[in-house]
Amino acid sequence: MTHSAGPPPPGRRRPNLWHWLSPRGSRAFVLGVSMAVGGLAGGVRAAVAGEGIWTVVGVFGVGVAGVVLAVAWIVTYARER
Repeated sequence: MTHSAGPPPPGRRRPNLWHWLSPRGSRAFVLGVSMAVGGLAGGVRAAVAGEGIWTVVGVFGVGVAGVVLAVAWIVTYARER
């Protein structure tokens, strides 16, 4: 069956995946910056203190996730403005 050109039929439409993953509130930015600072500083501190490798990698992972969240918020903000 072929679809006709034009707008989709009325009713409920599913948003794309980026809509669900894009952080919209300023709280997401604050959370991302807090995670980034805490994770990266905590990872350095854990490495200097001689903690186990998995502890250091885990804390650095939180920092990297925070950086990703903050950058995603900035990209979303720039697209909307």
